[in-house]
Amino acid sequence: MTTFEKALVFVFGSEGGYSDHPNDRGGATNMGITSGTLARAFSQKIVGYKDIKALTRADAAEIYRAFYWRPSKADKMPEPLCILHFDAAVNHGLGGSARLMQRAINNYAIKAGLKLYAAVDGELGPKSLSALDVCVRHKNNLRLICEIYLNEREKYFREIVVANPSQACFLKGWLNRIAKNRRLLS
Repeated sequence: MTTFEKALVFVFGSEGGYSDHPNDRGGATNMGITSGTLARAFSQKIVGYKDIKALTRADAAEIYRAFYWRPSKADKMPEPLCILHFDAAVNHGLGGSARLMQRAINNYAIKAGLKLYAAVDGELGPKSLSALDVCVRHKNNLRLICEIYLNEREKYFREIVVANPSQACFLKGWLNRIAKNRRLLS
């Protein structure tokens, strides 16, 4: 099984079927794919339909590969960090997951006494990836980087609820997702 396939199984284990919760800012979703993302996949000829309810697992996998796995740069990260980052990209978008990674890089660098900094700009470009590589190679401490990343993600979920209390109905599920992410580290 490829790393992408492992990451996909992990994400599919967290993303349910069709949902159209009135408080979900993403609108109608199926397997974690929003209607807007499906429309984009249709326009790029990745799928041949726009009906979110008709989304198949195979098509969802292709959308995830094209719009999240590669663009998030998860394919350039070691396991299990790549799976954690891919899951965050699906949940928070590319910019959100990149900002989480950049914060994790900076927090790790401070804890480890490394003199490096990743601009928290939502773009995992060459400088951020280089800084991540330094962190990963430093004392072989991938697990700590993963923990810091998940702490940043949990903090972000809580900030969402503080900023928009209508999202509190999702907090328990989000925290369960973080707990599932943490089990990858055991």
